[in-house]
Amino acid sequence: MRLRKRSLLLIALLCLSAGLSFAVTAEDDAPEPIYQTAEEMAGMRFAYVKGSVYDKYVNSRVEGATEYFYPSLSDCVAAVEAGKVDGAVQRSYALQLAVNRRGGTVAMLPESLSDMEEEYFFRHGDPRLEPFNAAIAKLMADGTIAELTEKWASADDSIKTLPRQDWEAPNGTLKFVTTGTLEPFSYAGPMGAPIGFDVDLALRICKEMGYRLETEMIGMDGIVAAVQSGKADFGGTLTYTAERAKAVDFSDSVMPISVSIVVKARQKGTSATASAAVNQGFWQRISNSFYKTFVVENRWQLILRGLGTTLFIGVCSGVLGLLIGFATVLLSRTGKAVPRAIVTGYHALIGGVPIVVVLMVFYYIVFNSRGISGVTVAILAFALAFGANSGATMSTAIRGIDVVQEESGLALGYTRWQTFRKIVFPQALEQCVSQLMGQFVSLVKDTSVVGFIAVLDLTRAGDLIRARTLDAFFPLLAIALIYFIVCRILHMIIKIVMNRIENRPRTIKEIKL
Repeated sequence: MRLRKRSLLLIALLCLSAGLSFAVTAEDDAPEPIYQTAEEMAGMRFAYVKGSVYDKYVNSRVEGATEYFYPSLSDCVAAVEAGKVDGAVQRSYALQLAVNRRGGTVAMLPESLSDMEEEYFFRHGDPRLEPFNAAIAKLMADGTIAELTEKWASADDSIKTLPRQDWEAPNGTLKFVTTGTLEPFSYAGPMGAPIGFDVDLALRICKEMGYRLETEMIGMDGIVAAVQSGKADFGGTLTYTAERAKAVDFSDSVMPISVSIVVKARQKGTSATASAAVNQGFWQRISNSFYKTFVVENRWQLILRGLGTTLFIGVCSGVLGLLIGFATVLLSRTGKAVPRAIVTGYHALIGGVPIVVVLMVFYYIVFNSRGISGVTVAILAFALAFGANSGATMSTAIRGIDVVQEESGLALGYTRWQTFRKIVFPQALEQCVSQLMGQFVSLVKDTSVVGFIAVLDLTRAGDLIRARTLDAFFPLLAIALIYFIVCRILHMIIKIVMNRIENRPRTIKEIKL
C-alpha cells in the first residue's frame, strides 16, 4: 500500500514539475547558474525562509556553509541578487517560479539537493489523524490528488479556484494554518483569501471527514506553535523530519518534493528574458511593478484592508493605553506600597520585553482560546505597551509641577483628588501632550509586527503581495510610502490639536470655599 502511494505521488510530482516547467519556463534559453553543483559552494552563504529545515541538507553536501534566515522566499532571492548571500534554498517548484519571474538574474542548480515528502500535521494524540489519513488514501486512490497537482501547476489561473463548502458538516469545523507565502502550495489570492494546492486538498479531506474548513495564513515559524497551542487543529504542509515528529504527529505523505538551490545567473546575454530585462526602461519597470502590486487581482483592496486594520489597532490600543497609563499614575500617587510596587513591576516587565515577544506570549499562551482573535490580542498587547510609556510620560510631567501648586490647592480647601484633577494634572497634561501624541504615531508604526500572530495589517499585506510577485523591492517601498503618508497626516492632525490647546482662551473660575 505504501509503495502504491509512493508511485502515485511520483506521478503527481512529475505532473507538477512538467506543469511548472511549461507555465514559467516556456523559453529554451533558460538562465545558466554560475555554479553547477552544490559542492562548488563550499564556505559560502545560504539563505533560508524562517522555520524551514533545509539547512541540514545543505550542510550534508556543502562544507563550511553559513546560514541566513529571511521572512520569505522573495527576501531570500533578493539577497542572492544583491550579493548578500550566494544561494537561496527552497522547494524546487517555488524556486522555479522565482527564477522565471526575476528576468534572468538568478538560476537554479541543475541537480536538486534532496528528495523528501510533504505532510500535514496535528497535535500529539489527536484522534482525528486516523480518519484524516484514511481520507488521504481515498483521494490518492481515486486520482483526486493527481488532478489537484495538475490544476495548481497549470498556466491557466482561471481554473485555480477552491470548491464551495456546500456539503453537510455534521462534525463541525476544522481550523487549518498555512504559510500563505509559497506558491503554488499556499498563497494569497484575490482579496488576500488563502488558496493553493495545500488549501484545496485540505478542503477535499475535510469534505470526506464531514467537516468544514477555516483557513488562516501565518508565518512559517508560527504554524507549529499555532497547532500545539490549540489555536488551530492542523497545519501544513511541512517537510517531515524526525525532530519535528517529536513535537507533532504527521499525516501520511501527500506529495514528494525536491529541494534545490538558486544562485546568480551567468550574464552572457543569450537569454531573451534577461535581454528584455536589461533593455527595459526604468519607468517601464516601475509601471510593471505598480501594475503587479496594486492592479492585478485588485491587490490595492488587500493593501487598503491591511491599512484599515493597522489604523484600527493603533487607535484602539492608543485610547486604551492612555486609560491604562492614567490608571498607573493614580496608583502611584496613592502612597501605598502595594499599588506602587504593581506599577513599578508593570513598567519593568513591559519595558524589558520586546513587543513582538509580548504579542506571541499573549496569542499562544495567555489568550490561547480560539474565540479570541489576533486583532483583539494585538490591541491588548499594544495598549499595555503604550500604557507603560504614556504613564511614565505623565508621571514625569506631574513631577515637574511645583509642589506649591498642590499645597495651594489644599490650603484653599480642595481635597487631594480635586487638587490633582483641577490644578496639577491639567498643567502636566499641557506639558506632555505633544510627547503623548508623538508616542501615538510611533505606536501606529510599531503595529507592523502583528503579522507574527496572523493579523492582516499593512505590512503583512505587503508580504503576501511580495510572495506572489516575488518582487522584493517595489511592494516594500510602496508600503513604506503609505506608512510615511499616514504618519505625516497624523502629525498634521497632532499639530492642529496642539495649536488649539495652546491658543485656547484661559478663564479664571471662582473658587467656592
